Amino acid sequence: MPKSGLVAGALTLLISAPALGLAPQVAPAAVGAQEKTPAAVRPLESRTFVALDQVEASPGENKKVALPLLRASRAPRKRVGTIGDVKEWKRGTSVVKRNLESVVPKGYSTWSSNLHRKELVVRGGTYTWDNIGVTAAPDAHQLKWGTRELNCPERIFRNCDFTRIPKEHGLYVSSYANTTVDGCTFLMTGSQGAQFAHRSVPYQQYDPDCLPYQSPPVHVVRNSHFVDCGFKGARPSFNLTYFDPGTSSMPGTVLVEDCSFVCSWPETRADGHRSTGAIVVTNMRGAGPLDPKIGPMMKSVTLRNCLFDFTEGDREIVDIRSTAEILIEDCAFIGRKHAHPYVLVDRDNSGRDLNGTKSERIVLRNNRARGVALKIQLRGDDGERSFVEVPLNCPGEERIYSAVTGSLVSKRSLQEPEEAPAALPDPSGERDQG
Repeated sequence: MPKSGLVAGALTLLISAPALGLAPQVAPAAVGAQEKTPAAVRPLESRTFVALDQVEASPGENKKVALPLLRASRAPRKRVGTIGDVKEWKRGTSVVKRNLESVVPKGYSTWSSNLHRKELVVRGGTYTWDNIGVTAAPDAHQLKWGTRELNCPERIFRNCDFTRIPKEHGLYVSSYANTTVDGCTFLMTGSQGAQFAHRSVPYQQYDPDCLPYQSPPVHVVRNSHFVDCGFKGARPSFNLTYFDPGTSSMPGTVLVEDCSFVCSWPETRADGHRSTGAIVVTNMRGAGPLDPKIGPMMKSVTLRNCLFDFTEGDREIVDIRSTAEILIEDCAFIGRKHAHPYVLVDRDNSGRDLNGTKSERIVLRNNRARGVALKIQLRGDDGERSFVEVPLNCPGEERIYSAVTGSLVSKRSLQEPEEAPAALPDPSGERDQG
């Protein structure tokens, strides 16, 4: 089977578009060879992706650090117009689609694939895409989603590529179970790369999209790379969005590791921005209110070995809410001419958005940050908001903060043996300024 045209075409876009900060090159193996590149950003094929190596690199270098070579490694794909819808699901079975390259033509197709909601019943099994590519034909401006899926059981995307989806998202999934994105790429998707939206109760003018969670969900994004997402789309937002990835009664787990999020659009938007944000983990109206008597929405959110490089963004780089433990480890953060250069914890605009729930513990371990800080919103009375801002940069150190008070709980060198976890302070405690 011949090598797929979409992979080749996407690589051509990546390695020949000066507007993306990607200098022309002879072949994918020569990535980085035609510009002066520090040793810290040596070609990916000679090493494992290490986010901390990229903290001094340029946006153009960081756009190329992983995505082109990952795409160059794809197995052959069969070219099709659309992947096709899934309308019927035999209960308890699994569905697999693999080795397809969808170039959606101009016309009435607003998605390459759609998992129809039908009756809200437990479907069972898993839904997997393996080695799938989706993009729009040059004149197919109508395309909204690479795939749109409702009442989805466990969902797995493996070795998939989403390129130039003009209006909205690479993938939109409303799931009642676990989700996995492994070895995938998202390049210049118009609004978001990936959106997971658990909507199990009526919202706005819509009926529920999926069943309630059957067990506490686990969401994993691994070795996946997002470059210049949110460019010229209808509703540009965070590159990776989780709406209600857990509930108080079914607290979720999110793990994002070995990933890059790089955004500096080739054109400045009319409002002066050149990026949106990387990740949001938040509650919305589609899953019912959180319950402070039970606990927060999330058991944990972990960011490990991830690169975040955003230029002139229109919102925070990372936004995490209502999570028992947040761990940020071995990550690199770069905010360039950025108005909101933060990892923000517990945004609560009205004082009632989180329904009284609160994140609890934040662990920072061996991170590097250029112009980006950790910002914690404290619980306010009568809608009043107050914030504590602390350093995100902590090379060689572990720092643990209370998300309730913003106070430093403990600090240690990573060369020292780990001690037993310190108890969180009483909410009346003062933050250690040291």
